[in-house]
Amino acid sequence: MNREEILLIKSLSKRSERSLRGQFIVEGVKNIAELTSSPIGIERIYYTQGMDEYIPEQLIESSTSVSSKEMERMSQMKTPPGLLAVAHIPTHDASLTFDELPTQKAPFVLVADGIQDPGNLGTLIRSADWFGMAAVFVTEHTTDPWSNKCVQASMGSIFKVPVLNWTADCIPNTESLQHYAMDLDGTTYDNVVWKPGLIWIGSESHGLQEANNVSHEKITIPRFGRAESLNAGVAGSIACAEVARSYRGA
Repeated sequence: MNREEILLIKSLSKRSERSLRGQFIVEGVKNIAELTSSPIGIERIYYTQGMDEYIPEQLIESSTSVSSKEMERMSQMKTPPGLLAVAHIPTHDASLTFDELPTQKAPFVLVADGIQDPGNLGTLIRSADWFGMAAVFVTEHTTDPWSNKCVQASMGSIFKVPVLNWTADCIPNTESLQHYAMDLDGTTYDNVVWKPGLIWIGSESHGLQEANNVSHEKITIPRFGRAESLNAGVAGSIACAEVARSYRGA
């Protein structure tokens, strides 16, 4: 590998470069196995000695063997796993997501509103996948879902559930969709009559932001102990679990 190619791959650690090039990094055997079984396009896979056994046969020609030192320079992890892929950030039609929402088995989408911690966002994406949410939207001030930390935290779920950017005009003007916002003050989730719609999760530090621009019902998780709050990943996961249980059981 030449120095320029290594620097190009390394530059994908920056959000601006990922956005400009429409590419992101995936590392590790499990995550790349999930990636290669998804419809997401792969630019190239890089591997160190002995790691080629984890590359599907049809992708061998799109793979490059590198030294351990080269992998260390490209990797965004403290201990490089020896397997790294450059993949294309997928695009999804937001209007299509909402058009099809009423026909989904669990017709809900999760909206990450201003969440800054990539671990929390990755957890939300993983939970949305587990509980069958139709999609995950991220608002403008939310951390980049295609950062290495978020991709790792999602444990491959980011390749399975559509992740889209939220804009004020991406949702059709329809009364059939309800907005629910997780809040410390509101109706406890077990007293909510869930209807197809959007579940908003804000950050611990700043709370809800874009959700304040739409009419919504505040939903809270009952507290039985003394903890001040739940982090966004936990709160969102509990909300997804309750929605799936209530709606599928209806």
